[in-house]
Amino acid sequence: MKGKTTMSEQDFYQYLMKLRDAEYFGSMIGLHHTNAGRGYAEAELAIRPEFINLQGTIHGGIFLTLADVTGGTAACSYGKIVATVDNSYHFLRAGKDVKILRAKARTIKAGKRIMVFDVTVSDQDGTLLGEGMFSYMALEQPIEEIPIPVQE
Repeated sequence: MKGKTTMSEQDFYQYLMKLRDAEYFGSMIGLHHTNAGRGYAEAELAIRPEFINLQGTIHGGIFLTLADVTGGTAACSYGKIVATVDNSYHFLRAGKDVKILRAKARTIKAGKRIMVFDVTVSDQDGTLLGEGMFSYMALEQPIEEIPIPVQE
C-alpha cells in the first residue's frame, strides 16, 4: 500500500475486499474476494446455470471477468484505483461440472504507473483451468476515497 493512510494495513485490505465485492457487476454475478494483501488477491465465484454455454461448459467471459477483477484487486492493493490496459488469457481446460471457480493474482511487476499480474483460475478441486497476464494503469484516486457502493 502506497501513500498516506489512516487505516492499518489489515483494515485497508479488508476495506479493499469489501469495496471490490460491492462493485455492481461483480456483486450481480456473485464474485467474492477471499484474501488480499500487498500485490496479491484471491476471489471465488459459485457457478450458476446461466454461466453455462451451449457446449455445457462455463462461458469464457466468466473466466475473464473473474481473472480481471481479481487482478484488479491485487493492483488496487498498492493504494490507487486502477484501469485494465491489457490482458492475455489462456484457456487450458474446459470448465465442465465445475461448482466454484477460484482465482489468484500475484504481482509480476509493480511500476509507478503500470502494473503486471499473473492470474490463475482453478476449479474447486484445484485443477488449473486458465491463466493470464493482466496489465493495469494506476490512476490518481486513492482507494480510501472511494465509498463502498450501497446495494438496493
